[in-house]
Amino acid sequence: MMRRMLAIAWLNVQQMLRNPAELVGVLVLPIALTLVFGVGFGGGGDAPTVVPVVDEDGSAYSVQVARLLNAEESFEVTMVARAEAERRVREGETAIAVILPEGFGADVERGGAHILAARDPASQNGFATMAIIEGIAVRMSADVAAAHIPEQMPFPVSPASFAERYTAADKLWDPTPPVSVTGHMVVASKVRGDSEFASNSTQSSAGFTVMFIMFVTFGGASGILEEREQGTLRRLLVTPNHKSQLVVGKILGIVITAVIQASILVGIGAVFFGVPWGSDPLAVAVLLLSYILSVTGLAILLSSVVRSRDQLSGLMPLLSVGLSMLGGSFWPLQIVSPFMQTIAKFTPTGWAMIGLTDVVARNQGMEAAIVPTLVLLGFATVSLFLGARMLRFE
Repeated sequence: MMRRMLAIAWLNVQQMLRNPAELVGVLVLPIALTLVFGVGFGGGGDAPTVVPVVDEDGSAYSVQVARLLNAEESFEVTMVARAEAERRVREGETAIAVILPEGFGADVERGGAHILAARDPASQNGFATMAIIEGIAVRMSADVAAAHIPEQMPFPVSPASFAERYTAADKLWDPTPPVSVTGHMVVASKVRGDSEFASNSTQSSAGFTVMFIMFVTFGGASGILEEREQGTLRRLLVTPNHKSQLVVGKILGIVITAVIQASILVGIGAVFFGVPWGSDPLAVAVLLLSYILSVTGLAILLSSVVRSRDQLSGLMPLLSVGLSMLGGSFWPLQIVSPFMQTIAKFTPTGWAMIGLTDVVARNQGMEAAIVPTLVLLGFATVSLFLGARMLRFE
């Protein structure tokens, strides 16, 4: 019995692979769109911010400012002339430029030095960079204050020069500063992991995977309707196979096709965009398989209700895109209203994104996948049972 059902399932997969139009819709188009949108929206947030630095002083103190800026992983310092730096900010090529004027080093030793920052007021990156610059100024101010302490004593304390005392004070900041701040994001909803929001690349990869899995399952259901219209399903009833075997075989064919597509999309996200899909492979596999079963059941149920393939073709984009939007495939659920977050929990896409975000983006394991998996399997059980019972072969 199982061999017959698997044979029917594999036949459906082969039919899809042999049909150029189906192959484009199921594999080529999802891969192409994932690459395009992943490059457009996923990778941009990981690129370092270019910070032009103008060093008109050339002292050890101005060099220190450039070095500390360059030490920030999110920054890439480039040394330019003042006119070029101001042009880049004026024309929107960069959010901010740092200018260290002539005499900066002498002013540091005397007190009252200024780091000049030319900034685009409309840029959020400019605000973030300005905070780093202010942190560097605080560090240098503390070093200057420490270096001046011996001069304020009523008796000689150290024969070392100001520069030597300054350098000794600055070494106390490495490898960690004397006082540091550790921040934790706290929001009204329950924080389920290390960070509340997924990165752009992770959000795009998981979202497109969830959406295109639904497309491929609906496409498989559309194939069942086509066979019914052509009379192929009716002729299968005269074979030795029982109707239940035929239904299970068709369902398995859709599931296998969706698993192949999901594996390819997950691989693309991991290889091209560095998405941590492999942080807990078992939890990811369980979530995706339960989601595939749930949307396969939805597709089978829908194919048993509509009258023709044309009707299903009209509903496919509406349902796939609509459920993907409601479920958080296009944007994080955390940015929508509490009402919309509740609506998402009535959709399989919503639970799939909740589980994948917890496991992939928040570094959680199988414990974070249990509830979404059980809910998705509940969706699958109800929809597959009703769909299989109501599916007509003629």
